[in-house]
Amino acid sequence: MRHIVAHLLRGEAGKAHAAITQDLAIKFDSFPLHERIVPHITLKRWFDLDNDGMQELYQCLDSFAETYHQSDYKLSGFGHFGEDVIYANIEPSPGMLSSVKNLKSALHSIKDLTFDEFDDHNNFHATVAMGALKPFDFSLLWNYLQGLPRTEFNMKFDNVAILKKLVDKWVVDRVWELK
Repeated sequence: MRHIVAHLLRGEAGKAHAAITQDLAIKFDSFPLHERIVPHITLKRWFDLDNDGMQELYQCLDSFAETYHQSDYKLSGFGHFGEDVIYANIEPSPGMLSSVKNLKSALHSIKDLTFDEFDDHNNFHATVAMGALKPFDFSLLWNYLQGLPRTEFNMKFDNVAILKKLVDKWVVDRVWELK
């Protein structure tokens, strides 16, 4: 079963993210992310582990949650990767950067967990449209988003979660709350 390690966007920011993805899907026929995955920041991209590997991952995240404290970040405005991905921008604090760096280091100790070129980057973002899932007119969506009132959320990096893919929908498997 396919999984990701993520940070869940909750509260007003999570609601706003889901509303934007729904708005884009309705107005521009982009992929309906709001129907397929909870608002989140991906910390470790897709992977498959057997039961023993998942238990090792759970233990790793148990230890991480017992050790690391909450830190701050800001969710503000939009950015993009080329013309294929549009996202809500994340501005991490030094504390969040340090926590995520240590999390990724711990994840590298898990025996069968594989990594790709994107896993060790710190391009924190919360995707709102992705052309790989369904093509869209980048300029149309981008111009629309730039015309919206700028919202800013002061957030807490207060959780780490594992999401699992069930057929065509990602669901929360487990959440760890940071101290």
